[in-house]
Amino acid sequence: MKKSENRAINTINIAGKVGRIISVFLVIAVITCMVITGILTAGVIRVADQDITVRVSRGIDIESSGNFLEMLNSFIKIDGVDNLGDLVPEDGQVISAGKEGKDITIDDSDISEINVTRKGNALTINTKANETVFSVKRVIANLVVTFVMLGTAAFTIHTVKWLMKALETCETPFCENVIKKMTLFANSLIPVIIMNTLCNAMWNSLGKGLEMNLSVNLGSILLVAVVYVLIVVFKYGAQLQQESDETL
Repeated sequence: MKKSENRAINTINIAGKVGRIISVFLVIAVITCMVITGILTAGVIRVADQDITVRVSRGIDIESSGNFLEMLNSFIKIDGVDNLGDLVPEDGQVISAGKEGKDITIDDSDISEINVTRKGNALTINTKANETVFSVKRVIANLVVTFVMLGTAAFTIHTVKWLMKALETCETPFCENVIKKMTLFANSLIPVIIMNTLCNAMWNSLGKGLEMNLSVNLGSILLVAVVYVLIVVFKYGAQLQQESDETL
């Protein structure tokens, strides 16, 4: 029984050592990202009064051995149009959706124009997105939030390193030092999740004015809940071990 307990403790110690080494590399990686973000922020500050305009175009080429548009007729129905081929002229002529006199309208705030070219059985579709204009000051704000988020992530990884160090040197995982470090790790996860949510929302809303959609990651919340449950379990294990030691 004693040998099996010692073997289990040795396994925990080794796992703690490996985890500590990995966490050191992770800390270095996150700090490197913080430095890069800081340099980018300093560079962008120099052009803080400028605006950025983004234009995006996308294209897709479709070629079929049969009549592609006739095949689409069985899947796509447009009011007032019996044959999709009537919307796309032959011999490489181009129609532009959303313009006067055309039969196609665009119901997408991100797309300004659709060009369709038909030549034989080949079909080429090109879309142009609406121009997106955003200020460099907004980019700076996003970079600052990203820097803070990376800082909270670096601290969380430090708490993992401290926890792994405690497991590396412990004689039992149900000791006060391990539980203390585990609690610190659980607490540090909360600001990381908050900052990560805010950071993602700010970058996703870039170019959309003040509109910002915050989405909660249920997986992150579940992770925090699991860690807190493990803390309760370890505290209970520590209590049982203390009562066992007192009995002996």
